[in-house]
Amino acid sequence: MSIEGIDPPKRGLPIHCSRMPRLSVSFRTATTCTVKGREVVTFGGCDYLGLAHHPAVIEALRRGVDDYGLSASASRETTGNTIAHDRLEQRLAEFAGLDSALLVSEGYLANVTLCQTLVDRYSVALVDDRAHRSLADAARAVGMRVLTYPHLDAGAASRLAHANPRAMVLTDGVFTADGALAPLPELLAGLPGDGVLVVDDCHGFGVLGPRGRGTLEHFGLNDPRLIVTTTLAKGIGVYGGAIIGGRDLIMQARGASAYRCVTPIPPAIAVAAKAALDVHACELALVRRLRANASHMRDRLIERQLSTTDHHPHVPIFAFTLDSRERMQTLSDEALAAGFLVPLIEYPGGPAPAYFRLSVSALHESAQIEALMDCLSAALAAV
Repeated sequence: MSIEGIDPPKRGLPIHCSRMPRLSVSFRTATTCTVKGREVVTFGGCDYLGLAHHPAVIEALRRGVDDYGLSASASRETTGNTIAHDRLEQRLAEFAGLDSALLVSEGYLANVTLCQTLVDRYSVALVDDRAHRSLADAARAVGMRVLTYPHLDAGAASRLAHANPRAMVLTDGVFTADGALAPLPELLAGLPGDGVLVVDDCHGFGVLGPRGRGTLEHFGLNDPRLIVTTTLAKGIGVYGGAIIGGRDLIMQARGASAYRCVTPIPPAIAVAAKAALDVHACELALVRRLRANASHMRDRLIERQLSTTDHHPHVPIFAFTLDSRERMQTLSDEALAAGFLVPLIEYPGGPAPAYFRLSVSALHESAQIEALMDCLSAALAAV
């Protein structure tokens, strides 16, 4: 675990020094994208349920533009609030099974807003050392002391929490890079009496749990010490961020400058996001199909000894590396030439400075997954 003043371990190059070429996509569907004029099947990104392309969500966006135009044009606490924002907040709280929600402009800002809200109560942030950078960044931005604990080590988090008065614990629910699942019950059980557990559930929200409501539902947790932050740009397929928790917390968060002094998401996006949540609730077959595809992908990667993680079979994220950067680049190039985007990325929290981060969606066909596996097998044999 780190000591005061030491940043969480950085794996690989800082983001601004990335050596990776930035991919420019000219057209996208739920399972394909067009790169340099050529359509390829993509196994990247985070639109896990394909809701970004659902006809009901697109139609809701069009209605929202007709009703509100493109921008709220002011902060919500002045003249920028709309019924669309209010209705989305209510729907988010219902969806998550918590008391109340606050809609913010973006998932990263959800963590900044929350830390601004809690800094008077908590002066120390205990962060999983492979959690999304926004958690530690947000805590530092408001002047909290940041300590990291070893990845997924609930015992270490508990020892730190009891040794540091006024400490809160922050973790991803599902980890961005490789799909590992945080041990939320153990983290919660290890809190001191006045502690809170902040769960950045960007990759679990809409995906995990019996009804796909998130990592809290997956574990069956309902505890007032739990606070959820999330984005609407991944499992929900739209845009924006949210803090979801108790009513008193949410009312207090409305005073945070990261919320109060920012123009909210366009009202039309709020209309589309509520429609996406409604589609999610009505079309649970999408969640079941996502899980079937995730299990299929997981099994095939394990057969080829490529998966570097042994996470829950419902998680649609997979990471792996090869023994050299050159082999990985060759594999990526060969796959693209064969018609598959297999993202080779440099991103914090992964198993290596550069690694493959694959994802599967509910809308991928079984034949596409099998074709990808055949492509990887052939490319691996060649490199």
